[in-house]
Amino acid sequence: AEGPASERALLDVAAAKVRVGEAASSGAAIAHQVHGAMGFTYEHSLHHSTRRLWAWREEFGNEALWAERLGRLIAEHGADELWPFLTQGT
Repeated sequence: AEGPASERALLDVAAAKVRVGEAASSGAAIAHQVHGAMGFTYEHSLHHSTRRLWAWREEFGNEALWAERLGRLIAEHGADELWPFLTQGT
């Protein structure tokens, strides 16, 4: 399907992918700080979760790719369309 609804869905997915990828990075970093970075070795099971988070972030493109795609889609509509896009419901 194409049209405004599918474009809005793509924008929503792009924004979610960027934000969740950033949150996964922050969450993994905090977890390693709390555990004294033991998760980078096999001394602690944290490395299993961290490696999975890192792999998941790269699936279907990382947050940098989606941030670029999101920026391009928003820029195509121009500055006058930004506020309505941000405030309209899905």
